[in-house]
Amino acid sequence: MRKNHFAAAAVVLASLLAPRASSAAEDGYLWEVTSRMEMPDMPEGREMPAGMMGAMGGRSVQVCRGEDERENLSKDKEMKDCQISDLKQTPTSVSMTVKCKEDRSGKMEFTYNKARTEYKGTMRMKDGKRGEMTMRLTGKRLGPCDAKKARAEQTARTEAIKAQAEDAQAQYREMNAKSERDQLKGCAKAVEKMNPDGLGMWGGCYNKKKDATCKSMIETYGKQQPKVAAECTSKAEELCKRYQTEEGFLKAGRSNGEAAARMCGVSHDDLRKKLCKGASKDESYEFVGAHCPDEAKPLAKKHCAGRSYTVKEGDPRRVEKKWFKFCKAVAGARLEGDEDGGAADHAERPSPKDVKDQAKSAAKDEAKKAAKGAAVDALKGLFGR
Repeated sequence: MRKNHFAAAAVVLASLLAPRASSAAEDGYLWEVTSRMEMPDMPEGREMPAGMMGAMGGRSVQVCRGEDERENLSKDKEMKDCQISDLKQTPTSVSMTVKCKEDRSGKMEFTYNKARTEYKGTMRMKDGKRGEMTMRLTGKRLGPCDAKKARAEQTARTEAIKAQAEDAQAQYREMNAKSERDQLKGCAKAVEKMNPDGLGMWGGCYNKKKDATCKSMIETYGKQQPKVAAECTSKAEELCKRYQTEEGFLKAGRSNGEAAARMCGVSHDDLRKKLCKGASKDESYEFVGAHCPDEAKPLAKKHCAGRSYTVKEGDPRRVEKKWFKFCKAVAGARLEGDEDGGAADHAERPSPKDVKDQAKSAAKDEAKKAAKGAAVDALKGLFGR
């Protein structure tokens, strides 16, 4: 809320311009000032809400001011944007005109008791933006005070508050910067891992821009962190484009793939069928093995069924290197619960005879290795090596 210089000026001037006591030995006086605001749309007599008076911070304040009004005025920060004119003083009254920046002005009038320890005042103000209002003030002198000490304490408090505010702002900036770094990193990793959840709200709202909640969140966070909004939105677009390629679809797998389909507004199954047609033509056998059951069936039967990855090269039972990824993808689809319609089940399992033959072959190979090792050890013994 914009600071109300009229309210501040009224309190300051009321205490500054209060008539002095006969003795000038005292350094200053402590005044308690109470205010009440009246506006056209506020019933007369209603007290001004707490906080409305800006720097005053409430309806009642205590102010310690020195005897030298000019020095007080020159040092008071509340008066830096205001000028006083048409000043008139008597032993029991003061009147003046106050003009502040932003087309604001006011007429102040104060009257004091004979003992010069209490006063009542009125300030009628005009504000180019707020209109007309009236502030009524009462003041009571509580006793002597050390104006220099009060100013020093106030300065110290102000500096402490300022330091705390600057420290809090620095912590907030760092926290905000860390949050921004983490979000940017998370969005980049989401594309790398093909994990839509890593995009957070930017992924969740990517295809829901007309949704009221998403629209509000995008607008709010977009203003707070424009860099994150731009980068993560771009990453969401990148993930959707990549998802609709063989490489991206394969990388996403089943769970992330279905989440990506929802985020991007496409059908996971329709996209899979479309990609399968191209994968067969391009000989992208790993993709075919993982996601294309119809295309995978004859290939798996021919190149995977009854074959092994462990037998030596050249053995007809060994899976050819060209088909390693394909056969592994077929087997992986079976382990994952056959995600795309039975691709793995079309690959025939090795027959009991094939398994028995593979075991015999492996045993013979081990026997040959053992015999060869024994012969070498015997020769070493003969020649003393």
